Amino acid sequence: MDPVIKGVVDLVEAEIVSQSQPLSDDGDSTGASTNLSLLQINEMVEKAVPKRKRGRLVGLTRRASSYPASSYPASSSQAPYADPMILEELHDKDERIGALEEQNTTILSENATIRSENATILAELASQKKFNTEIMQKRDRLMSSSSS
Repeated sequence: MDPVIKGVVDLVEAEIVSQSQPLSDDGDSTGASTNLSLLQINEMVEKAVPKRKRGRLVGLTRRASSYPASSYPASSSQAPYADPMILEELHDKDERIGALEEQNTTILSENATIRSENATILAELASQKKFNTEIMQKRDRLMSSSSS
């Protein structure tokens, strides 16, 4: 088993045991039963799992919050928490993306105009080259006829 996953499993199992200990310590271990909900256990796993960049959990394909609410008992902690700082960052990024898309559209439009102007200039240069070639040919004919 992957050492990271083994560490997470061991940590969560220890947490479950510690939270399911009976309040009275009379030496009778029969009273120790797990009264933890699946949601509480999943939250323990999420806390125990190491995070990568951008808060992604290592080794977990789905977060507990992505499971249907029907798989959990009714709880006030089921409502998704929206961190205001994260929401503000998302809003700022959306604004920056919008500005960059607008800037990109402007640049593409300017590039199209420049390509059109360049095509016109190339056509004018081709015409001028043709004219210059004709002039040089006439000059060569005049020079050859005057030297003969």
